[in-house]
Amino acid sequence: MKKKKFTKEERIRYDALLKQMKHYEKQGVEILLSGERCSPEKAASACAVKEHGCYMGDYIWNEKGELTEIHYDKVGKSSDRHS
Repeated sequence: MKKKKFTKEERIRYDALLKQMKHYEKQGVEILLSGERCSPEKAASACAVKEHGCYMGDYIWNEKGELTEIHYDKVGKSSDRHS
């Protein structure tokens, strides 16, 4: 499967998100996309492109106040969703 090329705006968003997510990953934070564990690259790509809806991050903290997980879940309408 051929990867979609980013527009200039998408590339800027992707690069910023990827940098942030790689930082979190190094700290041991688990990244989930639609309920499944994924790489920082996959999550950043999905969030930057917004082709099939937008993703919202839900930051999960433990009782010590440490970030442990980030859950990205789709919000809004998708252009290819069937009712």
